[in-house]
Amino acid sequence: MTRPFLVLGLGNELFTDEGVGVVAARGFAERGLPGVEVVDGGTLGIALLPTVVDREAVLVFDAVVAADAEPGAIVVLEDADVRRGHRVLYSAHQLGISEVLAAADLAGAHIPRVAAVGMVPFSLETGYGISPEAAARIDAMVDHGVAIVERWRREVTVDA
Repeated sequence: MTRPFLVLGLGNELFTDEGVGVVAARGFAERGLPGVEVVDGGTLGIALLPTVVDREAVLVFDAVVAADAEPGAIVVLEDADVRRGHRVLYSAHQLGISEVLAAADLAGAHIPRVAAVGMVPFSLETGYGISPEAAARIDAMVDHGVAIVERWRREVTVDA
């Protein structure tokens, strides 16, 4: 039996905007969508494997490196782009989500639906808490995440 949809916030709040994923996940949790488990994955890397196994869907919030985008830009990655790290999700957390998903596949626990919502950071300086500029963009990240989860719900209903 599959577990609820997972929303996973990644990042390190000790490096300012590297923590946007964790903050966005908290914002998502405040929306109170039923059937969704929200987890602060912090910098756990491969230790997240048991958390993602047996999920119908996993949505990741994280900082993202995008050379062609300005700080504050929201980047949405779907399935294959997340799995192969198409645009690198910023990783002070060593092993990223693409490695966790690959490990799940190797363990026979393929996750059918995967997406990531990232923000290009304004700052990666040492210091607790995200910058005011990044904080002003968190609602946009959460809105994208909610839209993805709502779409997945429709797909799962149709697939069932």
